Amino acid sequence: MGVLTISRELGSGGDAIGKKVAEELSWELLDIEGFAEAARSYGYVRAELERVDERSPGLVDRFFRDRQLVYLDIMRAIVYECALRDNYVILGRGGNSLLSGIPGVFRSRIIAPEDVRQRRLVANEGLSASMAEEFLRHNDQERKSYTRYFFDVRWGDPGGFDLVLNTGFFEEEAVGRMLVRLMKREDFAKDAPSSSEELRNLSFAQKVKAALMTDDRIDASGISVECSAGGQLFLHGRVNSQDEKDLSESIAGAFEGVESLNSELVVMPPIEGWYPV
Repeated sequence: MGVLTISRELGSGGDAIGKKVAEELSWELLDIEGFAEAARSYGYVRAELERVDERSPGLVDRFFRDRQLVYLDIMRAIVYECALRDNYVILGRGGNSLLSGIPGVFRSRIIAPEDVRQRRLVANEGLSASMAEEFLRHNDQERKSYTRYFFDVRWGDPGGFDLVLNTGFFEEEAVGRMLVRLMKREDFAKDAPSSSEELRNLSFAQKVKAALMTDDRIDASGISVECSAGGQLFLHGRVNSQDEKDLSESIAGAFEGVESLNSELVVMPPIEGWYPV
């Protein structure tokens, strides 16, 4: 019982390792395919996910930022829900940050030297050496900006992981075997994320926030949702109008599992030309 998160550099082999580990453990895998399937219930389609997935926010495109904020809340809801089921390998999706401190979660990172990553892209993707170098540089910068903007952490900081493995030193199969052995350890397996009250509260609050963010009648980007034990829900932050406030409280209050609702939402009409994100 447990959850393994895998952060990875492009060209490190992390995706293939994650898939292999999930197969060896007979665990579910949350990769881009699994995430796209889960996101369909929130109205997202694969093409739109690819546009915003693990990318830095646009500097000018307000629609892009709006959709990415919605995506982020959907992503959080899905990651929490998967972790609550136990026996999951979560590739990327901010899993190492979102599940920090949750018992039964092992956070790993897969890296490789830049020249190794570049050679793999040339061999596997048919790119020229110069194209592979530029592609890696751009991808790394996107992920750095994305992680800093949305999680306020430094992408790849080793302090955010339980283990960092270098596929320039270890073969991919060896890395996979190491992770499988670690996840099978008895002292680790005794802690299950599903037993965490903190995770249950986070997951419930995030489902409510995702429901608000995906409702086109509300600008919920300024709303924070918190949940304490017993389905006690707390809304705070800003909305654009009294109608949005009333609708937000109605949706949250009617959500299955809510026992009580406390709202401190403040109505703050938007100022033309100003975007609060």
